[in-house]
Amino acid sequence: MQNISNLFKLGFKFFIFKLLFFTSLFSSSIESFVENSKIYENPYWAKLLHYRNDESEIDSNNFFVSENGKNNLKEELFETINALQSAKKDVLCRFPLRVEWLKEQIPSLKENIQNYSCSDLEKYLEATDAKFVTLVFPTSHINSPASMYGHTFLKISSNKDTPLISNAINYAAKTDEKNGLIFAYQGLFGGYEGRYSILPYYEKIKEYNNLEQRDVWEYDLNLNEQEIRKLVLHSWELKDSYADYFFFKENCSYAILWLLEVARPELELVNNFLFKTIPLDTIKLISKNNLIEKSNYRYSNMKKMRYIVDEKIENKSFINEFLNENKDLEGSLSKSDKISYLDLKSSYLQYERAENRLKKDEYTKKYLNILKQRSTFKEASSFDIKEPINPINSHDSARINLFYTSNDSFLFGIKPAYNDIYDIENGYLEGAYIDFFDINFKKEKNKDIKVDRFTFLKIKSLAPQDIIFKPISWGIDASIEHFNEELFFKVKPEVGISYNFLSTIFYSNLASNLLYKANEQYASLGTNLGFIINSFENIKFGSSFAYDKYNKNFENRVFEIFTTYKIDRNLALNLNYKNNNLEKKQDNLKFGIYYYF
Repeated sequence: MQNISNLFKLGFKFFIFKLLFFTSLFSSSIESFVENSKIYENPYWAKLLHYRNDESEIDSNNFFVSENGKNNLKEELFETINALQSAKKDVLCRFPLRVEWLKEQIPSLKENIQNYSCSDLEKYLEATDAKFVTLVFPTSHINSPASMYGHTFLKISSNKDTPLISNAINYAAKTDEKNGLIFAYQGLFGGYEGRYSILPYYEKIKEYNNLEQRDVWEYDLNLNEQEIRKLVLHSWELKDSYADYFFFKENCSYAILWLLEVARPELELVNNFLFKTIPLDTIKLISKNNLIEKSNYRYSNMKKMRYIVDEKIENKSFINEFLNENKDLEGSLSKSDKISYLDLKSSYLQYERAENRLKKDEYTKKYLNILKQRSTFKEASSFDIKEPINPINSHDSARINLFYTSNDSFLFGIKPAYNDIYDIENGYLEGAYIDFFDINFKKEKNKDIKVDRFTFLKIKSLAPQDIIFKPISWGIDASIEHFNEELFFKVKPEVGISYNFLSTIFYSNLASNLLYKANEQYASLGTNLGFIINSFENIKFGSSFAYDKYNKNFENRVFEIFTTYKIDRNLALNLNYKNNNLEKKQDNLKFGIYYYF
């Protein structure tokens, strides 16, 4: 028996030796194949790891198998292969798309992988059941600077006929910060973790359509079954990882582009963005790459309410009383008005709940009561809300302008983003204007070129009030500009009210100019009022008057009138007249051209 036992041990050792020998030989052949073919230099391997400028843009260690994976594509590939063969790390289930790709590139690898089940991954694939992908664009939020550019995320669904029963792949900064200044600072300088998440699509629609009252555009993408599978598998690989979030650059829209590049390898999307990534620009780029096959528009709950008030209700005298008090419908109302009042109240209750004005029990009780009353009328409601111009057809976000003035001088300006009060608003949110890093130069006759104005940040939010909603209009302007022939640093806050009547925004704001330079400061209190006419698709008119009383016992009055005419989507002409009583030549007429890119 002892001899048999010794023979068995000897045989077992010999088997292990052979196994290790052939495994080593096999591994060596794989390494040799990888070295000869230089798979680690394949552009798709770089895309799988979000490599750009010689390093990965993912910042969490759990996205890499190698300790140096963030900066070394070759080492990451070899460590991944070694982990697959030894099963020391859960690479098979953690990075399924990488594994599939490596199997395709290295034919002999499949035979040497220790396979095992990935139950969580299988549950994930079954739950998502992705057959269609849609790019979703919630438009700008007029009174939220952090959302004035809009947002993009992906919807993955199994059935086009039930869009709300879908999942959303979202990328956002992980934070509970409520202080706007801290949020802005952290967002600008990468102070937050940007994370991918997957959640029910109806929750995102509730957030944007109802809570934030933002219109939503949906763009169906023409990804095939294999491409969709790649996208879903890659979203699994990213779900527990993070990248430093930058508001202007590595933001929601930028992160989504990586998913699309991984899904369709021949796409080159992220390399188109160097300094800024604006949702509108990414949508246009995706359209330019022939990914969009259909557009769909979802109007916000607020737009629905305003439509009911403006177009459906004839007798408007009871609106506020009915919405804000527990009043029954007036018997004098017509049948159509009663239906419209009930439709309005049901939407308004959803708005109040979203704004946390009603507790859940109170909201449920009131909402069910309104639905009960509405059920007594058999007529179905229809809301013929006009679809706005598709954002794809808007002008691009960067602009160059060249002007000649009546003072015999030339003005040249360039800004990276976004849309100011002089730009045609087709495809942009009406009344929401934001610019940053806008620099303008001036060349006067027989003088050198000089900086005329540099804008760090300028926001003007003209949110119109109506019979139901009473938002405050506001603005902020932080810039360096000429004042009384000298350059000053200026901060101008303003606050007021706006109204929209016959496609014209009328506004009136209280404002203050705070000007500073060494040994000289000025402060003023004043007002500015004006109007903007957006009645026509290709032409815009505007006029304003500003009055400021300064602390050094002098006043300033500025009157301005302008018109902009769109020649093409990215080309427009502008004519501007301004009278400023502090300038030597008070009357200044300038004519120029805008080119957007």
